[in-house]
Amino acid sequence: MRPRRPGRRYGREITAVLVAKVSALFVIWSIWFSDSARKDVDAERVAERVYSSQPAAPGERTTHAARP
Repeated sequence: MRPRRPGRRYGREITAVLVAKVSALFVIWSIWFSDSARKDVDAERVAERVYSSQPAAPGERTTHAARP
């Protein structure tokens, strides 16, 4: 009977972990980074929304100290 080589077991474990990580990366990429972004939202529309928004709290602009 031949003794088991520990390297084969570790090789299988490393391969299984790498396959799981690559699969997880693919799932993450497909959820968050795939090309499913809206095409009608461009930089001009975003700037229009950001710069035309109201202050977060009422009276926010009046809380700053006056400059001499």
